[in-house]
Amino acid sequence: MIFAGKQAATLHAVRLVDIHGTRFYDIEYAHDDAPGALRSARIGTESAYENPQAGDRVEVSYLMNVVTAIARR
Repeated sequence: MIFAGKQAATLHAVRLVDIHGTRFYDIEYAHDDAPGALRSARIGTESAYENPQAGDRVEVSYLMNVVTAIARR
């Protein structure tokens, strides 16, 4: 469990989702230290860099084991 902090990861899938006019990204990613363990999260578009794509190397920010943002590395 990650209480707070950042982890290096690679995006495996990114889907833009629109729920009643609010846009989110559904992401699938794997931490660099566990490339075989896919994880998933839903984040607001404001919490990601512009146009994230599968294959991007990112830094995933966590708070209480919840993804709060992704940033390009």
